[in-house]
Amino acid sequence: MKPWLAVALLLAVACGKSEPEKRWDIARCSATSSDALEIQLCLETNRGWKEAEAGPAAAKRARELDSLEVVRADSVWATRAARRRSELRECAGPQLVRCLLVQFGWPEERAKAASDSVWLANAAAHQREIVACTRQRDSNVGSCLMLRHQWPNDRALAVDDSIARAKMR
Repeated sequence: MKPWLAVALLLAVACGKSEPEKRWDIARCSATSSDALEIQLCLETNRGWKEAEAGPAAAKRARELDSLEVVRADSVWATRAARRRSELRECAGPQLVRCLLVQFGWPEERAKAASDSVWLANAAAHQREIVACTRQRDSNVGSCLMLRHQWPNDRALAVDDSIARAKMR
């Protein structure tokens, strides 16, 4: 073999893959999975990458795909904003989260966020209800809030706990 050919071959092997080739490998391996470990294994076994390069590249690609999925999901969710408002109106009440989950199939985190938003929008009314219940002597505040004002159990019990802690100070 000629010396210059051997040097050229050695340089080509030493340089590894070009950036476009690496991007192509990553795209091919992430076409079937967005899991970092699966992308890494594909890069190592199917594309001949070394573990030291495959791990960080796979992790970076998995984060990119997760971000893209969040943007896509938010966009799809926003296209049905009018429908979502209608569902919120239909489910209004103490069982808002449960209704949104069961009746309309909302994702749990979106149902909870919507419930918190509706709750905060009515903060002034809730404050008046707390004051009214603290003035009554026949029941504790949490029970009063649940029975007379239809508060969700978790929120009423949280107020009860907060009042009990304040009295202990």
